[in-house]
Amino acid sequence: MAKQIGYVKATGTVDGDTNFYYDELWGYLVRMLPGVDSKRFWKDPAFEGSRRSAERFGTGNIMSSIIYRFVPTKRRYRHLFKQVRTIAIVCLKQGMAKGDVFTALHTFLSEQKRISLTQEQFTLLLSSFEAELVARLKEPKREKVKKMKNKLKIKVEAPLTAEDTEYFQLYMEDYEWKIKFEGDFPQDYQVPLFLLKHVA
Repeated sequence: MAKQIGYVKATGTVDGDTNFYYDELWGYLVRMLPGVDSKRFWKDPAFEGSRRSAERFGTGNIMSSIIYRFVPTKRRYRHLFKQVRTIAIVCLKQGMAKGDVFTALHTFLSEQKRISLTQEQFTLLLSSFEAELVARLKEPKREKVKKMKNKLKIKVEAPLTAEDTEYFQLYMEDYEWKIKFEGDFPQDYQVPLFLLKHVA
C-alpha cells in the first residue's frame, strides 16, 4: 500500500480496482483492490474447491426454489427459504442424488407443516422437478457487466497550484468527484470557478 502525501488527499475507488482510503493508524493510503477475475476463477485449478462450492450453491438454490413454490404464502416466514436452501446445499455436499435431496426438502417442509403437497402428489411430481432442474441448469448464464466505480472525495488542505488546477480541469472528467477545502487558506485565495460544481 502506498501512502498519499501532499496536501491533496482522496478517498474512493476509480478504474474499478484502485482504492484510495483513510486508515486511522496510517493516514491516507492507496491500494489495488484484491480479487480474482472470472476467467481465472473458472479455469485455474487452485479454485477447483470454490467452483464446486459455487456449483452446489447454484444447484441448491434452484432446487429450493422449485419446491418452495408449493409453500403457501401464509405459511412462509422470513428465513424459511434460507433454511430450505441450506438443507439442499448440505445434502448435495454429502453426495446425495438429486431425487433424494428433493425428498429431504419435502420431508423437512412437511414436518414443519409448511408445504401444500401430500406425499403422493410429491411422488408424482418428483420426475418433473428433476427435469426442470436439468433444464434450468442448462440455461445460458448471463454475463455480468462489471460496473466501474469511479467516485472520489477529494480533500485539499492548501491552495492549489496552477499544475493541480490544470490536472483537475483536464484529467478528472471520467470520474464522479467532490472536492472539499479544509485547512488554512489565505483570505484572498479564490477557488477556480470550474471547481465550484464539485464542491461538497
